[in-house]
Amino acid sequence: MSNWIDYRLDVLASSPEEINRIAARLKQPSSKLVDWVAERFHQQPSEAATGLAKLVRFEPVENLFCVRESVNKARRFHNSFTRWTGIVKSHLFEVSEEFPTAVFLLERFDIQAGKMVIRAGEIIQDVFDGNQRAQALDWVLLDIFAPFRAEWEGSLEFRSLWREWVEDVATAVEALRNIPKQCREIDENSPAGIRHTS
Repeated sequence: MSNWIDYRLDVLASSPEEINRIAARLKQPSSKLVDWVAERFHQQPSEAATGLAKLVRFEPVENLFCVRESVNKARRFHNSFTRWTGIVKSHLFEVSEEFPTAVFLLERFDIQAGKMVIRAGEIIQDVFDGNQRAQALDWVLLDIFAPFRAEWEGSLEFRSLWREWVEDVATAVEALRNIPKQCREIDENSPAGIRHTS
């Protein structure tokens, strides 16, 4: 029995018109991909197109940030499937390449969880959590989307906040390492289990 693979995709576009075009394109595989699948699996193109449309179809879930359709430029999409991850990713890369300034933030859930930032058909950043203690429960999956969302919201240059974000994460991790030093002693005169910090 195959595990379900869940893809949650947030797309940050430059205009309401662009996000609507991306939404339409995410539902429709390209003729190039249809031809490749037809050849690979020895099918007629019409048969391949029908199955492929079901496989790669990303359905809109909600508008992000501004929910009014007339001004919304960001939207969340969802797709679930049990196999052919490479085909679904190929579809995403094609759509991203057609809209090179849009930012695609892909979060995937299966045996491992992961996050991927895609722009202009290229993987910009990628992280995965292979140390989950239980399926579908993140363990150390960092939110690498944060700086890209902040850039988009602030109309800043793409990747301009990445280094700053990495440094801030490192500082936060170091602060977490120091917490046990601050909470080490239990006040003998306090009720059991109550700790104090200096």
